[in-house]
Amino acid sequence: MKVFEVKEVDTLGVLQAQIADLSAKAETIKKFLIEKHGVGAYEGQLFRATVSQYDMKRLDMDAVKAKLTPQFMAKHMLVSQVNKVSVKAKTGVILKAIEDQEKAA
Repeated sequence: MKVFEVKEVDTLGVLQAQIADLSAKAETIKKFLIEKHGVGAYEGQLFRATVSQYDMKRLDMDAVKAKLTPQFMAKHMLVSQVNKVSVKAKTGVILKAIEDQEKAA
């Protein structure tokens, strides 16, 4: 595995942290709309939100797998190559960077 410094890694990490914060805020607002207003359409100045309620069917894969033989599952297994990027904060380094930014401000 190659390990070297790339500035885009930090940009990606910051963006993912911002996305996580924004997603949490969006979920809070969705929960508010569902709990306080319920099913319906709601108008803002710029956007319209619709709250819907419906039954969703899903296949219980644990139950299905329990009924299938390992040979059947192996014969019908689909394999595809996946590329994955994982970003993790370097705790000590990020804390020092935050402190440095606060001192500079």
